[in-house]
Amino acid sequence: MKITKLSLILFFISIVHTYAKDVYLSCESTTKLKTSFIINDEKKRLILDGIEREVVKWTKEFITFWQSKTIKEISEPRNFKPDTLDRISGSYGSYNCKVVNKTLF
Repeated sequence: MKITKLSLILFFISIVHTYAKDVYLSCESTTKLKTSFIINDEKKRLILDGIEREVVKWTKEFITFWQSKTIKEISEPRNFKPDTLDRISGSYGSYNCKVVNKTLF
């Protein structure tokens, strides 16, 4: 009986710990180009195509970020805005994104 209770407790703890840590997005443009995001709300971390990006602003509705340090250095003096991932509509520029359960590999 104790073993059953202990296994149930450990099972529920493991579920809570792993639940929605990372959100995987698969995005496709109108020209059929593909890109992907990994979003971690706890750590406010955004990974685009396998590379962690510098986040400018993080809200429930959208995430703004710089593509790279070079683009940031070029864009900031010219008052260009960083890229935006819209979390409500699931869009990133000309890409439409959808949540996927797991990675392909």
